[in-house]
Amino acid sequence: MKNWKRIFLIGGIVALSSQLYVNLFTDSFRISGAIVLLPVLLVTVGRDIPSFRLCAVTAGFVFLLRFVLALCGGGVAGEAAVQLLPNAVFYLCYGALFCRLVPHPRTVSHRTLIPAIYVCDLGSNLVELFLSEGAVFGENFLPELLSLALIALARTLLAGGILAAGIWYRALLRREEHEKRYRRLFLMTSDLKNEVYFMRKNSEEIESVMGNAYRLYEQLSEQEVPAETKQLSLSIARDVHEIKKDYFRIIQGIEAEITEDYDEKRMHFRDILRILETTTAQALGEAGLSVRLNFRCGDDFVTQKHYELMAVLKNLVTNAVEAIEGAGGSGGVQVEERREGDAYLFIVSDDGPGIAPRHLPHIFQMGYSTKFDEKTGNIYRGVGLWGVKAVVEEQFGGSIEVASEPGEGAVFTLRIPAGFLEEEKDENLHRGG
Repeated sequence: MKNWKRIFLIGGIVALSSQLYVNLFTDSFRISGAIVLLPVLLVTVGRDIPSFRLCAVTAGFVFLLRFVLALCGGGVAGEAAVQLLPNAVFYLCYGALFCRLVPHPRTVSHRTLIPAIYVCDLGSNLVELFLSEGAVFGENFLPELLSLALIALARTLLAGGILAAGIWYRALLRREEHEKRYRRLFLMTSDLKNEVYFMRKNSEEIESVMGNAYRLYEQLSEQEVPAETKQLSLSIARDVHEIKKDYFRIIQGIEAEITEDYDEKRMHFRDILRILETTTAQALGEAGLSVRLNFRCGDDFVTQKHYELMAVLKNLVTNAVEAIEGAGGSGGVQVEERREGDAYLFIVSDDGPGIAPRHLPHIFQMGYSTKFDEKTGNIYRGVGLWGVKAVVEEQFGGSIEVASEPGEGAVFTLRIPAGFLEEEKDENLHRGG
């Protein structure tokens, strides 16, 4: 049933487009633009349908449509049928030839398909011309043959052009989808790399807690305390030890997935900035926010620290967007990068509501936050800026500063030594930058 729906759809489309025609040689011989669409539909929408069956149904649709139109125009039924029959035979011949020359439309190459379309077009037109005029080898046969050959060539080239455009468009969509997956994977990997860093940092605290619990057990063992108390301290040490093992398994699992899915080692900063701008713009579009973005790469460089750098910049940009959204959803975010001496400066600014003076000294503290969930009233954990500061200082050996005035937005300035970011540029990379 599903195939028949497609067959009727193709037949209807071809029948309607067949009304764009010109009469050639005789009033009963028509040259239609529908033959440009027919081979395109045969190898795309109808590639899983037997070609002859599809062309036979198309022949019926074309005949019926033109027959009804002829009767509505005052024609005689018998004369109209005889006059239109050769045109219907054209589609039957086309289907038979196409089925023979292109037995597998799904896998046919353009090198085979284009000549086959030409042969089907020219051969079917010759049969139609023979039925229309009653003879082929008349005195005008050669001029007529030349005309049909040129028309078949023109329609074949048009059909080939449409098919080539379709292939190009599908390839473009695939590339676009690949880039989207690449950006999503890169951002996800950046986030995971950042989380793994803090998980490893927290694992040191877990190790310390476990050690303290075991030392407590040893000290209690030397004192006159109830056995239950001693056993409780030992149980705490064992439980923390199990938590530590699970924690490390999670870290190893995440790192293994990151390594398998994405093994990009080095990246230009301009590409990092492009990915961040593109994904931020997409998020803004989905949220319906009119936030202007202005990202500028002043001095490009190649780095292996692209995950960490992306995580830091993404966090600051997201905070800026959220600040603007909270103030009404209209404003601008700017990211600027440039080299200054032996360090790179990264400046993330916005024209949002700014940060109140009483909050400025505390925004980089763990757990401090001015944001809360309006639905639940719960305050957010306040890990973002603390994490940014930790990465900038501990992984990059840099510094971060903030300047803000209420109602005038905020400016975050990161200064990172070039030695922590730059890869030695080979000559090709330098020229490409």
